[in-house]
Amino acid sequence: MKRLLVMTSLIAGITYATPKVTPQLAAHLEEVSAAELVRIIVVMEAQMPPGTITALTEGLTRDERRLVVEQELGRLAESSQREVLAYLRGRAAAGYAAEVKSLWLVNAVTARADKETIERVSTLPGVAFVDWDEEVPAAALEDVLEGVADEIAWGVEKIRAPDVWKEGYDGTDIVVCVCDGGVNYNHVDLADHMWSKAGYPNHGRNFGGGDPNDTMDYNGHGTHVAGTVASDGTAGSQCGVAPNATIMVAKLGSWEGSWFEAWQWAIQEGADVITQSLSMKYPFSPLYAQHRQASEGILAAGVVHANSTGNQGHQLSTHPLPFNIPAPANCPPPWLHPDQTLREGKAGTMGVGSTDDNDLRVYSSGRGPASWDKSRHGNVAPYDDYHWDPGMGLLKPDVMAPGNNVKSCDYQNISGYIFKSGTSMATPHVAGAAALLLDYLDTLPPAQIQKALEVTAKPCKGQVKGKENDYGSGRIDVYEALQQLKRSVGIDLKYFRAAGMADHVRLAWDCEDGTYAGFNVYRGAEGTAGRERLNAGLIAGRAPFIYEDRNVNAGVGYNYWLEVIPGTGKGVLYGPASAAPGAEEAYGFALEPSYPNPATTEANIKFSLPAGVSGEYALAVFDLAGRKVRTVAAGAGAPGGYEVAWDLADDAGRKVAPGVYLCWLSASCGSAGRRVVVTR
Repeated sequence: MKRLLVMTSLIAGITYATPKVTPQLAAHLEEVSAAELVRIIVVMEAQMPPGTITALTEGLTRDERRLVVEQELGRLAESSQREVLAYLRGRAAAGYAAEVKSLWLVNAVTARADKETIERVSTLPGVAFVDWDEEVPAAALEDVLEGVADEIAWGVEKIRAPDVWKEGYDGTDIVVCVCDGGVNYNHVDLADHMWSKAGYPNHGRNFGGGDPNDTMDYNGHGTHVAGTVASDGTAGSQCGVAPNATIMVAKLGSWEGSWFEAWQWAIQEGADVITQSLSMKYPFSPLYAQHRQASEGILAAGVVHANSTGNQGHQLSTHPLPFNIPAPANCPPPWLHPDQTLREGKAGTMGVGSTDDNDLRVYSSGRGPASWDKSRHGNVAPYDDYHWDPGMGLLKPDVMAPGNNVKSCDYQNISGYIFKSGTSMATPHVAGAAALLLDYLDTLPPAQIQKALEVTAKPCKGQVKGKENDYGSGRIDVYEALQQLKRSVGIDLKYFRAAGMADHVRLAWDCEDGTYAGFNVYRGAEGTAGRERLNAGLIAGRAPFIYEDRNVNAGVGYNYWLEVIPGTGKGVLYGPASAAPGAEEAYGFALEPSYPNPATTEANIKFSLPAGVSGEYALAVFDLAGRKVRTVAAGAGAPGGYEVAWDLADDAGRKVAPGVYLCWLSASCGSAGRRVVVTR
């Protein structure tokens, strides 16, 4: 194990010439021959600052989120990894390295390399450190316990999945990526709803070495997990929570680099949910910072991620608090429960604990809190939040689910079943529940799915309050989560404003969170009863929104209301906001959202300048590194409204690459920015 190897090297007084080679890798290199190819991960210094990629994707659709995550993280990786990749590929051609891969999700490069290559690559510009990408025994990664036979798949009933099926939601068209040791895709309960795409003959990809098309399960863990997600009962037992969900297979290796590679592939290939019942435990010195960075990317892409919390809750001497919860389950979730009074950064991982059929926490289920404290554990930097003792840390697990004596598909018998226990078995219950909720409304973001599951969870035996360590928010009830979503999709309105202009009233609003079908605008004259709807069709699109009411009379005061229409269910009315047209200052300083957004051929941009502006103004486009791409408009700053078109080219006339850009308006009276997403 990495930690033990570090201790051995210190006892022996071993040092290594290159400080950017981690102590655990240095110790391992002392034990192998000069020619042996050692599996490594090269982490680059250039990293997206915490929270940045999530902020860049706020308000975007899921498809747009995937594009932005891949493009922006890919651009960072391409610019910073160039010299490292060139060197390692050259060494591979000469036989001194192999399996060189670029990982944009965590801006790292993985490879197998000899001693000389490792020492040299660690000295290249831009390298933060080189670590041993240790191959850990599979049994140490799986969060599974041996169980005894039971007659029914009780967990599916316990979380009330059949009640959701009766309402017409069974996971149809929702893709769940099973990140595990492979799946027996021939099992009759799974065979007719496996993921299919040209170039992937066996429903996914193998990241664990060898034939990339070999996604078959050879130990039973992954098939059992897949069955809990989507077994449809063809062979006689209904074991799957979402029996018509589509199963995508990402077969993992027993080293972290393969996990990062699999997650970014799942994002690229359109997975809606990731379920993983493998975890890297504390004694193996997980790459905590890279796990959290990857979790932020998964959240930014709009993908739900459920992960097991390990079976070491009773082994606090070897797996102590606050590191009893393994990686990546110790990463923050998308939504912070109100009981989490220490409110810091968010990421994309729901940690899942295990219960039995009496809603008792299984004694071995992983225990919180988690902590992200640089002074307590060195390899969490740059993350330094959720301090513990003093401090409450990060409440974990997030939810509980059935995990004791769970019946699911047997990998050795394509019409058989087997019983297993552990947080490995609890986790796919949550992934299946997420698939059911996405079948109800496929635009739900991860935060809303998690919130619905947490606020409707049933307290476990012994649980005292809403969310606490050991129990999370309780055992999930997917039927109640669905009803909660039907009652309210959870729109959080940032603002709703009305402003009188020379000959019209301008309304503006923005939503912090929530999924909506669209909006209606209503108007009523001040001093009169009643209101009338102004828009003929539902106002849809992406926030923020602008609506202009031009059928008004100067000097008359008006009241306006905004109705938010959820995907299903009853609308919510906000207002009134009041304004009167004919104000002395006809224009204010404003930069409106561009349209269309995303843009494929051109982006139209509206802005206005008020009376009294002096000097020059400029409207320019910048990339996310702050480099100016194009000056779209500039002038003397006369008051009024303007509209210009950007042809998606730079100042030299070259078309820009897909990604996110910033339109920036600057004048003597102020400045403002708006994002533009460019696609092809």
